[in-house]
Amino acid sequence: MTIPEQIEKIILPVAEKENVEIVDIEYVSESGQKILRIYIDHPNGVNLDLCTKMSHLFGTEIDKNDPITEHYVLEISSPGIDRILKKEKDFLRFKGFNVKVTTLAAINNQKHFKGTLVAVANNKIVVDDVTNKIVEIEIKNILRAQVITEN
Repeated sequence: MTIPEQIEKIILPVAEKENVEIVDIEYVSESGQKILRIYIDHPNGVNLDLCTKMSHLFGTEIDKNDPITEHYVLEISSPGIDRILKKEKDFLRFKGFNVKVTTLAAINNQKHFKGTLVAVANNKIVVDDVTNKIVEIEIKNILRAQVITEN
């Protein structure tokens, strides 16, 4: 199990109790420093007070379980305007929005798609791609997907 998967398992009960959605978790090295970055969302939006509160609550739970032995910085953040999409429920929420999708395996000799997310069902999405028109993509074949605000 990866560190992000371990962290999600540890903090999910806290997030659910606070009505906070865990959008994504990254464990990266930047400028020689390890960073555990947790992206959250909330029905009323994400602000500095919520990030501070969740940093304290998540930090306490992570420290109790201690899955990371090296020194790291914990960052809590909003997913931002170009939100990452990972789970079927994420895609359902943003149906009708413009998305950018990169797949693991090529579909019709193409791995990069950009267009409107038109349908979501049975662990698949359908994108009206600017190049190939209607493309069906299995969620498990998605390397990265995000909502885009640009045209």
